[in-house]
Amino acid sequence: MIYLIMQRTKDKRFKKDYSKEDILDYLKGVYKILKKSPTYRDLNNFPGPSPRTIVRRFGFWSTALKQAGIRPHTYQLIKGEPSFIRKNWRNMSDKEIAHKLGVQSYVIRYYRMNFNLWKNRKGTARSTFRKEALRIYGSQCEVCGLGICEWHHIIPKSKDPKHWCILCPLCHEVITRKLVVIKNRKELRTKLLPFIKELYTKLRIN
Repeated sequence: MIYLIMQRTKDKRFKKDYSKEDILDYLKGVYKILKKSPTYRDLNNFPGPSPRTIVRRFGFWSTALKQAGIRPHTYQLIKGEPSFIRKNWRNMSDKEIAHKLGVQSYVIRYYRMNFNLWKNRKGTARSTFRKEALRIYGSQCEVCGLGICEWHHIIPKSKDPKHWCILCPLCHEVITRKLVVIKNRKELRTKLLPFIKELYTKLRIN
Protein backbone atom coordinates (compact mmCIF):
# COMPACT_ATOMS: atom_id res chain seq x y z
CA MET A 1 0.00 0.00 0.00
CA ILE A 2 2.74 2.46 0.97
CA TYR A 3 4.63 1.55 -2.21
CA LEU A 4 1.58 2.33 -4.34
CA ILE A 5 1.20 5.75 -2.76
CA MET A 6 4.81 6.68 -3.30
CA GLN A 7 4.63 5.53 -6.93
CA ARG A 8 1.73 7.81 -7.84
CA THR A 9 2.62 10.83 -9.89
CA LYS A 10 1.61 14.43 -9.34
CA ASP A 11 -0.31 14.37 -12.61
CA LYS A 12 -2.76 11.83 -11.21
CA ARG A 13 -3.53 14.01 -8.19
CA PHE A 14 -6.24 15.89 -10.04
CA LYS A 15 -7.95 13.08 -11.90
CA LYS A 16 -11.74 13.10 -11.50
CA ASP A 17 -12.51 9.39 -11.16
CA TYR A 18 -11.20 8.45 -7.72
CA SER A 19 -13.68 6.05 -6.16
CA LYS A 20 -14.44 6.08 -2.47
CA GLU A 21 -12.51 2.83 -2.12
CA ASP A 22 -9.45 4.42 -3.77
CA ILE A 23 -9.60 7.36 -1.39
CA LEU A 24 -10.03 5.19 1.71
CA ASP A 25 -7.04 3.05 0.71
CA TYR A 26 -5.07 6.22 0.09
CA LEU A 27 -5.89 7.70 3.50
CA LYS A 28 -5.01 4.43 5.24
CA GLY A 29 -1.65 4.42 3.46
CA VAL A 30 -0.89 8.00 4.43
CA TYR A 31 -1.88 7.22 8.01
CA LYS A 32 0.58 4.31 8.11
CA ILE A 33 3.37 6.56 6.92
CA LEU A 34 2.65 9.52 9.19
CA LYS A 35 1.58 7.50 12.24
CA LYS A 36 -1.10 10.13 12.88
CA SER A 37 -4.37 11.40 11.52
CA PRO A 38 -3.55 13.22 8.24
CA THR A 39 -4.40 16.89 7.73
CA TYR A 40 -5.09 18.91 4.58
CA ARG A 41 -1.50 20.14 4.65
CA ASP A 42 -0.11 16.63 5.06
CA LEU A 43 -1.74 15.53 1.81
CA ASN A 44 0.13 18.23 -0.10
CA ASN A 45 3.24 16.10 0.42
CA PHE A 46 1.66 13.01 -1.14
CA PRO A 47 0.59 12.40 -4.74
CA GLY A 48 -3.00 11.25 -4.96
CA PRO A 49 -6.48 12.72 -4.50
CA SER A 50 -6.54 16.29 -3.24
CA PRO A 51 -8.34 17.26 -0.01
CA ARG A 52 -10.97 18.97 -2.16
CA THR A 53 -11.62 15.74 -4.05
CA ILE A 54 -11.91 13.82 -0.79
CA VAL A 55 -14.43 16.28 0.64
CA ARG A 56 -16.39 16.22 -2.62
CA ARG A 57 -16.63 12.41 -2.49
CA PHE A 58 -17.51 12.09 1.21
CA GLY A 59 -19.16 15.40 2.02
CA PHE A 60 -16.89 16.13 4.99
CA TRP A 61 -13.23 15.57 5.81
CA SER A 62 -14.02 13.91 9.14
CA THR A 63 -16.41 11.49 7.41
CA ALA A 64 -13.65 10.27 5.09
CA LEU A 65 -11.24 9.77 7.98
CA LYS A 66 -13.83 7.88 10.02
CA GLN A 67 -14.70 5.57 7.13
CA ALA A 68 -10.98 4.87 6.69
CA GLY A 69 -10.86 3.80 10.33
CA ILE A 70 -8.91 6.91 11.37
CA ARG A 71 -9.99 8.90 14.39
CA PRO A 72 -9.84 12.64 13.64
CA HIS A 73 -8.43 14.99 16.24
CA THR A 74 -10.89 17.51 17.68
CA TYR A 75 -9.25 20.40 15.84
CA GLN A 76 -9.60 18.46 12.58
CA LEU A 77 -13.30 17.97 13.20
CA ILE A 78 -13.61 21.72 13.62
CA LYS A 79 -11.18 22.82 10.95
CA GLY A 80 -12.28 20.30 8.38
CA GLU A 81 -15.72 21.77 7.69
CA PRO A 82 -15.48 25.54 8.26
CA SER A 83 -17.54 26.36 5.20
CA PHE A 84 -20.52 24.28 6.39
CA ILE A 85 -20.40 25.72 9.91
CA ARG A 86 -20.00 29.31 8.73
CA LYS A 87 -22.83 28.88 6.24
CA ASN A 88 -25.33 27.42 8.72
CA TRP A 89 -24.48 28.86 12.15
CA ARG A 90 -27.29 31.43 11.92
CA ASN A 91 -30.14 29.02 11.16
CA MET A 92 -29.06 25.72 12.77
CA SER A 93 -28.51 24.85 16.42
CA ASP A 94 -25.23 23.42 17.73
CA LYS A 95 -26.93 20.04 18.08
CA GLU A 96 -28.18 20.06 14.49
CA ILE A 97 -24.78 21.03 13.07
CA ALA A 98 -23.00 18.48 15.26
CA HIS A 99 -25.39 15.73 14.11
CA LYS A 100 -24.81 16.65 10.47
CA LEU A 101 -21.03 16.57 10.89
CA GLY A 102 -21.04 13.47 13.07
CA VAL A 103 -19.38 15.18 16.05
CA GLN A 104 -20.29 16.14 19.60
CA SER A 105 -22.02 19.47 20.27
CA TYR A 106 -19.05 20.73 22.31
CA VAL A 107 -16.94 20.69 19.13
CA ILE A 108 -19.28 23.21 17.50
CA ARG A 109 -19.36 25.38 20.63
CA TYR A 110 -15.56 25.34 20.72
CA TYR A 111 -15.42 26.40 17.07
CA ARG A 112 -17.84 29.26 17.63
CA MET A 113 -15.96 30.57 20.65
CA ASN A 114 -12.68 30.56 18.74
CA PHE A 115 -14.16 32.28 15.70
CA ASN A 116 -16.46 34.63 17.67
CA LEU A 117 -19.56 33.16 16.04
CA TRP A 118 -21.47 32.19 19.17
CA LYS A 119 -21.75 35.74 20.45
CA ASN A 120 -22.75 37.01 17.02
CA ARG A 121 -25.33 34.25 16.63
CA LYS A 122 -27.00 35.10 19.93
CA GLY A 123 -26.82 38.80 19.21
CA THR A 124 -28.32 38.35 15.77
CA ALA A 125 -31.24 36.30 17.09
CA ARG A 126 -31.87 38.70 19.98
CA SER A 127 -31.86 41.71 17.66
CA THR A 128 -34.32 40.00 15.30
CA PHE A 129 -36.71 39.04 18.12
CA ARG A 130 -36.55 42.52 19.66
CA LYS A 131 -37.50 44.12 16.35
CA GLU A 132 -40.39 41.67 16.04
CA ALA A 133 -41.58 42.47 19.57
CA LEU A 134 -41.48 46.22 18.85
CA ARG A 135 -43.42 45.64 15.64
CA ILE A 136 -46.14 43.68 17.44
CA TYR A 137 -46.46 45.59 20.71
CA GLY A 138 -45.24 49.06 19.80
CA SER A 139 -42.40 51.24 21.05
CA GLN A 140 -43.95 52.39 24.33
CA CYS A 141 -44.14 50.66 27.69
CA GLU A 142 -47.30 48.55 27.70
CA VAL A 143 -47.93 49.39 31.36
CA CYS A 144 -47.13 53.08 31.88
CA GLY A 145 -46.76 54.35 28.30
CA LEU A 146 -43.20 55.66 28.70
CA GLY A 147 -41.37 55.89 25.36
CA ILE A 148 -38.11 54.46 26.72
CA CYS A 149 -38.68 50.74 26.28
CA GLU A 150 -37.03 47.36 26.66
CA TRP A 151 -37.95 43.89 25.43
CA HIS A 152 -38.82 41.42 28.19
CA HIS A 153 -39.44 37.65 28.24
CA ILE A 154 -42.39 36.78 30.47
CA ILE A 155 -41.29 33.16 30.07
CA PRO A 156 -37.46 33.06 29.94
CA LYS A 157 -35.91 32.34 26.51
CA SER A 158 -39.29 31.81 24.85
CA LYS A 159 -39.40 32.45 21.11
CA ASP A 160 -43.19 32.79 21.14
CA PRO A 161 -44.34 36.44 20.89
CA LYS A 162 -47.22 35.76 23.30
CA HIS A 163 -44.57 35.39 26.02
CA TRP A 164 -42.95 38.77 25.25
CA CYS A 165 -43.76 42.32 26.30
CA ILE A 166 -42.40 45.84 25.92
CA LEU A 167 -41.65 47.65 29.19
CA CYS A 168 -39.90 50.79 30.38
CA PRO A 169 -36.76 50.30 32.53
CA LEU A 170 -38.73 50.87 35.76
CA CYS A 171 -41.51 48.37 35.00
CA HIS A 172 -38.89 45.94 33.72
CA GLU A 173 -36.89 46.27 36.94
CA VAL A 174 -39.98 45.62 39.06
CA ILE A 175 -40.45 42.28 37.31
CA THR A 176 -36.74 41.44 37.28
CA ARG A 177 -36.50 41.98 41.04
CA LYS A 178 -39.70 39.94 41.46
CA LEU A 179 -41.51 42.71 43.29
CA VAL A 180 -44.38 41.58 41.10
CA VAL A 181 -44.43 38.11 39.53
CA ILE A 182 -45.90 38.03 36.03
CA LYS A 183 -46.79 34.71 34.40
CA ASN A 184 -48.64 35.90 31.29
CA ARG A 185 -49.46 39.06 29.35
CA LYS A 186 -52.85 39.48 31.03
CA GLU A 187 -51.14 39.97 34.38
CA LEU A 188 -49.35 43.04 33.03
CA ARG A 189 -52.71 44.81 33.49
CA THR A 190 -54.10 42.94 36.47
CA LYS A 191 -50.96 42.82 38.65
CA LEU A 192 -48.15 45.04 37.36
CA LEU A 193 -50.25 48.09 36.43
CA PRO A 194 -51.82 48.49 39.94
CA PHE A 195 -48.38 48.16 41.51
CA ILE A 196 -46.89 50.82 39.21
CA LYS A 197 -49.84 53.19 39.83
CA GLU A 198 -49.36 52.86 43.58
CA LEU A 199 -45.63 53.37 43.18
CA TYR A 200 -46.10 56.59 41.17
CA THR A 201 -48.64 57.81 43.73
CA LYS A 202 -46.10 57.34 46.52
CA LEU A 203 -43.46 59.14 44.45
CA ARG A 204 -45.77 62.14 43.96
CA ILE A 205 -46.59 62.28 47.67
CA ASN A 206 -42.91 62.22 48.60
